Amino acid sequence: MTQRIPLAEHVADARALLDAVRGRRPVAVDAAALGRIAAEPVRARIDVPGVDNSQMDGFALRAADLRGTATLTLPLGAPIAAGDAPSALDPGTARAIMTGAPLPAGAELVVPVEESARGTFTAEPTAGTADADPEDWTSDPGIVTLTPASAEPGRYVRRRGSDTRAGDTVLREGQALTAARIAHLASCGVREIEAWEPLRVVVCSTGSEVGADAPDALRTEALCPEESGAPARATIGDANGPGLAAALSEAGAVVVATAVVPDDAQTLLTTLRELAAVHDADLIVTSGGVSQGAYEVVRRAAAHEGVTLAFPTLAIQPGGPQGIGSLALDDRPVPWMALPGNPVSALLGAELILRPALGAPPRPRLRLPLQLEAPEPSPAHLDQYRRAYLLPSGRVRLAGGPSSHLLGALAGADALVLVPRGVGAVHDGDELETLLLPGGGR
Repeated sequence: MTQRIPLAEHVADARALLDAVRGRRPVAVDAAALGRIAAEPVRARIDVPGVDNSQMDGFALRAADLRGTATLTLPLGAPIAAGDAPSALDPGTARAIMTGAPLPAGAELVVPVEESARGTFTAEPTAGTADADPEDWTSDPGIVTLTPASAEPGRYVRRRGSDTRAGDTVLREGQALTAARIAHLASCGVREIEAWEPLRVVVCSTGSEVGADAPDALRTEALCPEESGAPARATIGDANGPGLAAALSEAGAVVVATAVVPDDAQTLLTTLRELAAVHDADLIVTSGGVSQGAYEVVRRAAAHEGVTLAFPTLAIQPGGPQGIGSLALDDRPVPWMALPGNPVSALLGAELILRPALGAPPRPRLRLPLQLEAPEPSPAHLDQYRRAYLLPSGRVRLAGGPSSHLLGALAGADALVLVPRGVGAVHDGDELETLLLPGGGR
């Protein structure tokens, strides 16, 4: 019986293989960095906010000056706009202050303008000027009447460092740059980070029966046999090439070339070497030719000089047969990951093996209850990954059967449900680990 290895062990081997060729370089923190993966932790360089500042348009004052009264009138000092560097607040006075403007020394809270006699500012002063016309700020240029709802110190004050402190870790190694993370890094004074360089990948589908024009050829033969001539050799459309290229791109790689190669080992190796050399590839990903049949082209290629491949069988369904190793070019070995040929197995290999090996952020995982009309069997000696739909109820329904040719079910799915080893069947209401996928039926 074939010895099977855990998925996690194979992922670790794949990650080690790719880490050996992965490069890193500084990238600017801007829109072009979206999706890049951090190669090291990043710390904030400054406090955010950098100073205590006002959360509202209003009036800065000392808590003691409210004296517990429901209504009070105070003389006004110079107004404070965002970007000002205000002098200290005199006791017994208030100062009009704009949202985001720095709090003057001595001020302990902000009374919003809605709690003043006027209820609004008539206009905003010129930014950065501490001597703006007070008539733009209050009904009386020299005083303000307030009816504060609270005298609590800190009211409507954004404290220095209340969002982030200098030295805080704001990006962890392995995290992808999102729009929010780019904004946060910029606010923390970070202008550049070390990021992993995307790996350059050649994707190749194998099989003499595979061809990009196979569906058209078959349709012509079926509908117009007198025009078709000899039967087309290619009988299966190439789903794996476009699918794997898309999956690898979504995981952060750059697909530099794709190809379809028949079941001839020498043709396969010649094609891969040419494409890897011309495009300076860091990684080769093939689909098909890794099972136990008589015409497994990748296994045949492994017997040729310059090819180092092992063929572990994973303890998962679908996608058990795998290949891992390298192809020698004149100047270097290129890592080679060989996936099964069935389209669901190939795409699950990209999701469960290549995605983490490339350093892409992990998918969200939840434990969700199943919604089943009848029990579903599962091979008790394997981890089985079933395509599934998330339901509005918070439950999850299996999509299609377990067979690795049912690509339509995967195309509509937005989850993978893991039925773990040791479980021979699942039932309605069973709670199982569920990996959330993007898209699906939405």
